[in-house]
Amino acid sequence: MTRLIALIVLIFTLSNGFSQRYFFDMGFKVGASNYLGEMGGKELERRDFVLDMKLKHTRWDLGMFWRYRANYWLAIRGDLTYTRIEGKDIESTNPGRRGRNLSFKNDMFSLEARAEFYPPFLSLSDVGTYGRYRTDFQTYLFVGAGALLHFPYVDDFGSEKVYLRKLMTEGKKYSPVTLTVPMGVGFFFTFRRQHRLGFEIQWNWTLTDYLDDVSDIYVNPAQMASDPNAAALANRRGELNESFLPHPNNYEPGSKRGDKTHLDNYLSVKLYYSFVFRQRRGGFQRRNYSWMYGRRGKFRKVKAKL
Repeated sequence: MTRLIALIVLIFTLSNGFSQRYFFDMGFKVGASNYLGEMGGKELERRDFVLDMKLKHTRWDLGMFWRYRANYWLAIRGDLTYTRIEGKDIESTNPGRRGRNLSFKNDMFSLEARAEFYPPFLSLSDVGTYGRYRTDFQTYLFVGAGALLHFPYVDDFGSEKVYLRKLMTEGKKYSPVTLTVPMGVGFFFTFRRQHRLGFEIQWNWTLTDYLDDVSDIYVNPAQMASDPNAAALANRRGELNESFLPHPNNYEPGSKRGDKTHLDNYLSVKLYYSFVFRQRRGGFQRRNYSWMYGRRGKFRKVKAKL
């Protein structure tokens, strides 16, 4: 049984190694991100997915990636990404959120590994696997796992930015590192075999509720860090003087500050360019033209003259 498994693995490796000529690409991406958490929304309470997002607070998403096309159905990809998200209660029309008056920004760095699945009925031609055509169009679904390093802060309090994690605004010093599960859909167009333009939508599910430094209840200032900014940034109701807002007593220790039953997530939409590296094999290539796909490569064996 062990020998049979080893033989299957060997055949798979050799078949991929000798049939694929354009199986690795590297590129960069640029896009926009927004988050779903305790801050945002309009007049209603928290809503799931994109229904609670404020487009005004959409920020950037930048990064680079490496992708290996394992076979016709599957590719393995690694991403390194910088993302910024932000939110402000003061721009909500929900009185409870507006009265809370919290805000945040978060600069995040993520390292991800994911699998991309290519349904053949959603693709045209096959540059990515065999290099037969000069152009192609590929659609894919993906899911993966990653690590996220994040630093929520405020820059509208005084003259300098203040990082919130060290203040323990809810009496907890949460980890700056969390796991993420990126998932989504994308497509790309390859031209001249080695240049690729793509677009994708990515939903990032995280295992933390502190991307915005808000999760649970207001706590006694004695439970916070000794920093003089801690109590002032944990409860900012006193900065407002609007009669229609909930009474300041609604924001005292023990009152609800966030919603710990829902974790924070964020959505990214991005464009990317990548360069496809050609793996040279034996033999030489002769080009032809196709009315639908552009140039098509044909391969011939080189025979030695005796």
